Amino acid sequence: MASSTRFLIFVVAASLLASFAWADLQYDFYNTSCPGVETLVREALTEVFADDSTVRAGLLRLHFHDCFVRGCDASIMINSNNGTAEKNADPNLTLRGYEVIEAIKAKVEAACPLVVSCADIMAMAARDAVKFSEGPDYLVETGRRDGNVSMMADALSDLPPADGNVTVLTKFFAVKNLTMKDLVVLSGAHTLGVAHCPSFSYRVQNYTGVGDQDPSLETEYAEGLNATCEPDNFASVVPLDAVTTNEFDLGYFQSVYAGKGLLGSDDALRHDSLTGAYVSLMNNASSLDTFFADFAVSMINMGRVGVLTGTDGEIRATCGIYVD
Repeated sequence: MASSTRFLIFVVAASLLASFAWADLQYDFYNTSCPGVETLVREALTEVFADDSTVRAGLLRLHFHDCFVRGCDASIMINSNNGTAEKNADPNLTLRGYEVIEAIKAKVEAACPLVVSCADIMAMAARDAVKFSEGPDYLVETGRRDGNVSMMADALSDLPPADGNVTVLTKFFAVKNLTMKDLVVLSGAHTLGVAHCPSFSYRVQNYTGVGDQDPSLETEYAEGLNATCEPDNFASVVPLDAVTTNEFDLGYFQSVYAGKGLLGSDDALRHDSLTGAYVSLMNNASSLDTFFADFAVSMINMGRVGVLTGTDGEIRATCGIYVD
């Protein structure tokens, strides 16, 4: 009963607070000012994905990391001569896709100078990355403007930890007006992409500080991780989805359900009564449509976090400006 009440509180609070922040976002915001921009972005991404399908996961992650720090304002794209921007924070050092966003921005600028924000391009790119991975194709609200502040300290404080339990993760999401359901649904984005050994190797080599292994890991899976990630191996990567690595499907939830959640935060989902119930539901192949519908809603919710609209922020010619 207490868990259900907790979930309801988060849902109601998020709905009330978020209703003020994204009021100026709308579908087809650029219908008059830059007609056809979403088609332009999608056509450009079609060429990119034909050359490198793995960057789809990178674009999805880039959007997430942007929205969780100062809101969805493309501040993750900003550079710093002093190495103090968001992208310089440890959790962001393995992000990919900056050059893709910049290339698309150049094409959009050629068609509609100083009209379309980098933040909106990132949101479109994340949606198309999902679509081209056999995932849902949903409408993206647009009308965001770009921020011009980017601080490493914000990224270090605002990004959810890869080893967090559900209580910790829920707090990080609640601060962004996102619910516990958004947490478990958006975690499903890990059906795409990989993680580097340092983000999870402690689970198979030194879980409690005495050279032990996380007992919740499936035995053979843990053995494989241990063989891949030898001590001081910082370069190797492992798919976040142990079932299907390049398709947007239920493979991630099936992995977590079977004790093959790669990150500590992935595995934590099955140990909470509420998120665990969702993981269990998504372990059923018949739940794919439900996941797709839920994911579209949660991506729209995340896309509303901390947005700059109206006269706030700016529209700039390039995304990767320098702040110092």
